[in-house]
Amino acid sequence: MVVTGAIRMEGTSKEYMPIEFPAVADLDCTVALRDAAKEMGVPYHVGVVQCKDAYYGQHAPEEKPVSYELLNKWDAWIKGGTLVSEMESAALFTVCATLPGARAGACMLCVWNQERAKAGHNDEQYHDTETAIKVAIEAIRKLI
Repeated sequence: MVVTGAIRMEGTSKEYMPIEFPAVADLDCTVALRDAAKEMGVPYHVGVVQCKDAYYGQHAPEEKPVSYELLNKWDAWIKGGTLVSEMESAALFTVCATLPGARAGACMLCVWNQERAKAGHNDEQYHDTETAIKVAIEAIRKLI
């Protein structure tokens, strides 16, 4: 997955920019990552991710006192086309936006898909990050 932007549901980025400021990947980094995946024949998606602080809020939201909020927001993000939930990109994108000359992009491996499991589909887990790393290295070559 190549990330274009991140929903800022974490706390770090709020220390750098007001919440209304979008967490977006650098366009050149994004294009390089997308092109690298395409040229290498690696299956990929391009889009927005949800970035959060709490791992377990996503995986067992119904067990949390704020389940109503977690479940409603997750449903809204899915309806809006959000592809992945993760924990780093919003801070990286926002911090880089505040540093002259800094830029960031992100490619990710989807380990598992809880939405597939909820729908009763096979949800095989993947833990091999080698392909994502190779895509990132090729993207860096393109940027250089």
